[in-house]
Amino acid sequence: MPKLSVIVPFYNVQQYAPDTLRSLLLNARPDFEFVLVDDRSKDGTPAVLERAAEELSKVAEVRLIRHEENGGLATARNTGLDAARGEYLTFLDGDDWLARGYLTDLVTAIEELGCDFVRVDHVQATARARTLVRHPHGLRGRC
Repeated sequence: MPKLSVIVPFYNVQQYAPDTLRSLLLNARPDFEFVLVDDRSKDGTPAVLERAAEELSKVAEVRLIRHEENGGLATARNTGLDAARGEYLTFLDGDDWLARGYLTDLVTAIEELGCDFVRVDHVQATARARTLVRHPHGLRGRC
C-alpha cells in the first residue's frame, strides 16, 4: 500500500500541467502514488499527462484515469478518491504546483503529530508576486 496518494484532477490545463507534473516528479518517492484524472480535456492536456505518467512511473506509482465525459472538479476528485490506495491522501489541482520536499514534509508532520487531518498554509502566486495565505483558525503544529 502506498504511504501517500496525491489526487490531481486535470481539465484543459495544457499550459500549466507541465509545471504541476514537474513538481510531482520533484516530490516523488517509491511509496507515493499519483492519481492523475483527466476530466475529458479538449486541449493538449491528455498528451502531456501520457508523457508525464511514463516519466513519473519510474520513481512512484502512477494511475492515469480518463473520464469519458466531463464531470467537473468534484467528480474528478471523487474518481481519484475511488482509485486511491494510500494510507494518507491529499489533493492538488492541475494548475498548481508543490515545492520540492513538500509531500515528504507533509507525511512527516502527519506521523509526528499523530493526526488524522492536517491543514496547511499555501503561497498564492500571481505573476511575479507571492503571498503567503495562512489559515485564520486552529492550532499550529498540534492536533
